[in-house]
Amino acid sequence: MIQKRADADRNTAGLMQRVGWVIAIFIGIFLGFGTNQHTGFHKATAESQEPGLSEVETELNRIKTEYKTLESEWQSKLLAHVAPTLTDESERVKRKFVDFLEELGNHGTPALIAMLQDPTERIRKQAVDTLGKIGEQERKAGRNPDAAALGLAIALKDPSKAVVREALEELGDVQPTSSEVLRVLVPALIEVQTKGSANTRADVLDVLGQLGEILLEKGQSTDAIRDVLIASLKDSSSKVRTNAIEELSDIRAATTETFTPLIGALSDASASVRARAEDVLIEFEETAAATLVPLLVDTLTNSQVSATTRHHIVDVLGGIGEALTEDGNLGVVVVKPLLIALQDTDKTVRRNAADELGEMRATSPEVKTALTDALDDTSKAVQDAARKAIRRIE
Repeated sequence: MIQKRADADRNTAGLMQRVGWVIAIFIGIFLGFGTNQHTGFHKATAESQEPGLSEVETELNRIKTEYKTLESEWQSKLLAHVAPTLTDESERVKRKFVDFLEELGNHGTPALIAMLQDPTERIRKQAVDTLGKIGEQERKAGRNPDAAALGLAIALKDPSKAVVREALEELGDVQPTSSEVLRVLVPALIEVQTKGSANTRADVLDVLGQLGEILLEKGQSTDAIRDVLIASLKDSSSKVRTNAIEELSDIRAATTETFTPLIGALSDASASVRARAEDVLIEFEETAAATLVPLLVDTLTNSQVSATTRHHIVDVLGGIGEALTEDGNLGVVVVKPLLIALQDTDKTVRRNAADELGEMRATSPEVKTALTDALDDTSKAVQDAARKAIRRIE
């Protein structure tokens, strides 16, 4: 038994050594060739220091740069061809190979993408992790991380949930925003979002929101991402719906297309979703009041809308009114809707309207008259709220 184990260890070691030699020989050929050419170029450059030969020197430097680019491309293609040949090798050999590719940086990405087809989940996950590291390094160095990002987009189709989750995490670090990558990446994210678990769907929204923020900073369109987030407001998971609201807030999509579903979320079955939708709508405040308030009024006066939703509508109107007042603007745009709410059939809505008018310190004659009338309301809670509001205003 001991002898067999020793023979097996020697065979494995020999196999690893052979694979290592194959890689080393191929790379050595190209690196060696590069070194010889590099020396030759240096000699030619030194000779060109004579007067009148600056043009030759410039041309030689250009050729040298082109050569180094071609050399890197050859190495990348070679390693990408080596990767599939390791399918039947031990996991240890393949892990060593991935480690080697990480040292090469961006030139190792084609081979890492090839390793995403490996039958071993652990190897694919390591390849994804390495692609993420390389992409993040490229981004931080001000270079193009697209090659790594495209590899991560491919990994989103992996049958393993662990690999997909790893790819999502790495995409958050790489942060690709080029139109070429987004054309591939966004559909891949949408596919995961519609098929993955609730946690995975929430993670997808995190990535989309992060990409949306970067696009916003660059002045690029976030419409495709916005549409995915809006669709997610109907997800079966309250966590996903809350996440969608958060991300819509981050990309600042202050349009009717965004406000309408957010107002709809005020009727959500989940209290946490309703509360977050309310907060986000208030956050838009002055920048979107002209668009948002009429939509809120339409919902407030809709007889089919529940009292709970109308209650939240009043909260949003009051929050916007307070923000406008604090910014030095009179929140008159929301006073009329709150006066309408003060006549609502539901006493909790009427009480809430009185509270918000008091918080705003609304001083118009119409407000004082309406609050005075509310002192005779059939609900003691409304009477108390009106009395308190009047004291605040005065």
